[in-house]
Parts: sequence; C-alpha cells; structure tokens
Amino acid sequence: MNKPILYMLIISTILISGCVSTVNPVDPSGIIVNVNPIEIKEFQEQDIAVNVMNNATAAIDSVSVSSFDPFLILNGGSVNIPARTDKPSSVVLNAKVSAPGFKDVTNTTTLTISYSSGTDKKGNPYIKTKSVPVQTLVLPDAKLQFVGFVKGLNNLSDAEVNAWQASKGDNVTISFSVKNDGKTIIEANTTQVYVEMGTQRMGSTSSLTIRNAMAKGGTSNTLGLQIQVPKDAPNGETEVIVTLKMGDKILDSQTLKFNVRL
Repeated sequence: MNKPILYMLIISTILISGCVSTVNPVDPSGIIVNVNPIEIKEFQEQDIAVNVMNNATAAIDSVSVSSFDPFLILNGGSVNIPARTDKPSSVVLNAKVSAPGFKDVTNTTTLTISYSSGTDKKGNPYIKTKSVPVQTLVLPDAKLQFVGFVKGLNNLSDAEVNAWQASKGDNVTISFSVKNDGKTIIEANTTQVYVEMGTQRMGSTSSLTIRNAMAKGGTSNTLGLQIQVPKDAPNGETEVIVTLKMGDKILDSQTLKFNVRL
C-alpha cells in the first residue's frame, strides 16, 4: 500500500473515532403533567403528587420538580419514565412543599418539572423543562380559641364549658375568640364565625364578622353568639358546631355538646 493511501486511512479512522452523533431530546409537547388543586394554610408543609406521562417514543430520565414559586420545594425524588408503547407511560412524582404567606399567592401558580433526554455532540444529556399551571389556594393560619357555653352575652368573660343543657324556647350563648397563628396580617372584616345546631330543628343558626385586624399572634376580642331553641324542638342531644371561615373556606371548627331537656 502506498503512503498517500495509508495516510488517508489513518486520518479517516481518527475522524470517525472522534465523532459522537447527537440524539434529539424529547420535546416538552410530548410530556403531559397533571397536578390536583392545592389548598394549604400559610407556611405549612404538604405532600403533592405530580402525574407525569411520557407520550414520546423515547425515554426521559431524572424527572423531578424543579420549581413551584412562590412555594418552597423541601424535598422530592426523581424518576425515569420509559418511552410510550401502545399508550403513554405514566409515573407519579411526589414532592413536599412549604406554602408562602396567604397574600403572596394568586389563584394559579406555575409548576415546572425538569428531565434529561437525548445527547449533544459531547455525549452530554439535554436538560429540558415542562411548565403547567396549578390551581392553588393558600389560607391564613387562624384558629378558634376559648370556645364554649356561657350564661349570656353579659358573661362572655366567664369560664366557658363545652356541654350545656337548656329548655325549649331558651336562648343559648356561645363565647369564643380567634387567634392568628400565622405570620401574615389578617385584615378586619375578612373572616366570619358561624354557630349552628347539628340538628336544625333544635336551634337556629347565627354568625358574625371578626371586625379587628390580627397580626402574627394577634387575637380578636372575646365575642358571643346566641342561638334560640324552638318551643317545639325535640328533646335530646345534638352538637353545636362553631366554624371559622374566610369566604366559603373553613379555617377551623370546634364541636360542643348540647341537650334539650323536657
């Protein structure tokens, strides 16, 4: 073999051995992500489940939740998802998140997953992302406290009890206050307390609006609500349910025991 041909063979061998072909990554349009609506109190932790489906003909690896601002991702694993066969390959990806303040979140938050797929000219995998909107609701961390029966609206500062007995036609008084266990100010006139009988025929329903703002650790005044026992109420036992709400969302609830005597 003459030298020119030998040199060309050596050069060709070097070029071929040094070349790495690229593999195109799976496009985000081939990834389907679903997350159920999230409801959580501010600065509390919650596990979320992210359903990820791979509708592409190539596998995706190291799939993880990469961002969920303004939520904080505390921990979460990663999974590999094989390529679609006769139907998309589906995996549930779990992550734990911590909520921000309840005023820092809109009704929709963007969750982003990342995954590796394909390879570049150096053999390194491409890192791609897929973002989806998630319906989110963060509530204030407010709770009822000192809930119980007292003799009347002039006795709200008396020691409350959690069981009471009354006659038909009587007015029954429940005292309570509200505490902000969160970090964000709860504005005045944004929360309400409802008192209702577990058995509707044994008493009316009553409600009021909390009229003072509460910062971290703040409380409302000691308040009271009355419900009237109908004159034709059946005698016996039922519950009195005291519920703290913001709009139609329940923040806290406590149950008392009540008895209508003959």
